[in-house]
Amino acid sequence: MSQIHKLPATPHTVHWGYYDKSWQPALVVKSGDIVEIEAICHQSGDAPELLMDEAITAIYDAFPDRNMGDHIVTGPIYIEGAEPGDVLEAKILDLQPRMPHGSNVLANWGELADAFDQTEYIYIYKINDDGVTASPEFMYTYPGKIEKPGQIRHEHEVERITVTDAIKVPLNLHFGIAGVTPKETGKVDTTHPKYFGGNVDNKNFVVGTSMYYEVNNPGAGFYVGDSHFAQGDAELSGTAIEGSVNGRIQLVLHKDMKLKENPILETDTHWMVHGFDADLDKATHQAALEGVEFLAQHYGVSRTLAYSILSVHADFHISQVANGVKGVHCRIRKDIFQ
Repeated sequence: MSQIHKLPATPHTVHWGYYDKSWQPALVVKSGDIVEIEAICHQSGDAPELLMDEAITAIYDAFPDRNMGDHIVTGPIYIEGAEPGDVLEAKILDLQPRMPHGSNVLANWGELADAFDQTEYIYIYKINDDGVTASPEFMYTYPGKIEKPGQIRHEHEVERITVTDAIKVPLNLHFGIAGVTPKETGKVDTTHPKYFGGNVDNKNFVVGTSMYYEVNNPGAGFYVGDSHFAQGDAELSGTAIEGSVNGRIQLVLHKDMKLKENPILETDTHWMVHGFDADLDKATHQAALEGVEFLAQHYGVSRTLAYSILSVHADFHISQVANGVKGVHCRIRKDIFQ
């Protein structure tokens, strides 16, 4: 029978800005166990009285050195029996906002930063009473430049301007970051998505879906972070609506499953394979190769037929252009296979 574990976000269970295969486990579980886990927003300082509680403040105070990646990650979780070459399934059972506000940044790394003269803006969104949409509540021009993760801007430091609440954005809560520890020795920046997952930013990783990762180290070392209230494909301005989220995840080991390289997302209706590269064309190329190999292995079709299927049926979406290394995911419907 599956056991249920709790992994709250504290200064002892989170890391800021990096992954490291030498991390000590924050939690040890068995395959099939369920973990109730907290993911903390790294943009909480954009409106601290709305996005920070006592526990989040303690995390910010505990990490004055934030000089690698932007993100706060919770973990790692050690799965007993996980060995390199295994596949770890992370199934999302539930996601709930920790508090009702989140932040969207029009950032200096956003796609249109030059069109806005590199000026940066913050939009604070609030989840509406309907519980399924969010509306912009206020915005402000960011003073200076966002150069260090986790900066705090109090209300008296900026000019907040009220924004119309007639805009209602549908929520799609998900973890922008989830994955397993990398093969490399030493600290690895959280900014870029890679073969181990990390900052994939696939908005489809919602309740009821599963992401599959190839294990690189004993125990897998699973983690989550960069939780989002809502995001469009491309994450155009540089961020989603960034907000703290409490999740419920089931972790299952697969000893007889193989991946080509990158994580695979499974929904009720689709398989989604991923490609990552600083060049969007190369990311698309990689996603296509991942799709060919997945179809050949999972459904037993020839590689040429798999290539044909991708051309006549599959949809290629831009996951994000915000992370330096861009992401493309290829959506393949399950129901075409009879």
